[in-house]
Amino acid sequence: MKASERFKRKVLARWRVLSARGVDAGRAAVEIGVAAADLETWIQEAASGSPLFAPVHVVDEEAGGGRRGVEVVLGCGVRVLGLSVAELAELARRLS
Repeated sequence: MKASERFKRKVLARWRVLSARGVDAGRAAVEIGVAAADLETWIQEAASGSPLFAPVHVVDEEAGGGRRGVEVVLGCGVRVLGLSVAELAELARRLS
């Protein structure tokens, strides 16, 4: 069964925490509950793929031409308009 991208992101996030504590990938895989070969593959894919964090530009209400809420412009050009800070945090949580 192929793992979802969301599952991979969660596994990699946990691996980063364990790696920062000095845990090697093999031991981390056991603790996380995935095959060591899968974890190694996902680590390599993440290292060669897109960065985890992409640059964004946040425009406040005054600079945003009087719009209500926050405007976020992702590096790829996607715009998210009119969200409150709490809504923006919720969006980020759901997308991660």
